[in-house]
Amino acid sequence: MRFLLRLTRLLAVLALTIVLVPAPSAHAADAAPTTAERLRGVAAVQVALAELGIPYAWGGGSLTGPTLGFCDGVNGYLPDGSCSADHTVGFDCSGLVRYAWYQGSAGAITLPHYSAAQSQLGHSITRQDELLPGDLLFFAEPGGRIHHVGLYLGGGAMIHAEHTGTVVTVLHDVFQDPKWGPRLVAATRPEPASAPTSVPVLSVAPGE
Repeated sequence: MRFLLRLTRLLAVLALTIVLVPAPSAHAADAAPTTAERLRGVAAVQVALAELGIPYAWGGGSLTGPTLGFCDGVNGYLPDGSCSADHTVGFDCSGLVRYAWYQGSAGAITLPHYSAAQSQLGHSITRQDELLPGDLLFFAEPGGRIHHVGLYLGGGAMIHAEHTGTVVTVLHDVFQDPKWGPRLVAATRPEPASAPTSVPVLSVAPGE
């Protein structure tokens, strides 16, 4: 509760926290973020935070909220091998950020339902002092494909839907987290009707 109160104050003043984002140095920000950009990001964060505790469902999430997931032969299963997704209403990682940005932008920004495809859109964030609440953080295994995305909250925190069997949650220090910190490969800021970013990211294919 104390964290959420602090986060609410943080978002109210649009505070920025310096963090390290390992990404290419090309296409650095050529102008300060506009008020509209900042407000869209804060709105997306507020939408996502309202979904805390919603179950993870592989393939779940639409532009209007959580949906029933599905199992695809590889994803959507619990460790015991049982299919959880086909009877779970919730979000997967890209479904959550897609929903948050669509609702937070009042329908102006529609992202695809794949983390790798999402990483190719919007403005690439390459400097540690560029991140704003609402920016998307993308993750991959070393030398592998982008397979996960979360929504940056500010203060080093991220909200995400992690994997089958979990719920939408806040990771308080993503950049120092032993699992996700080393896997951070890119960050972007969604934009209305954005063209694919010109910044190359790790070799990607449709993922979560």
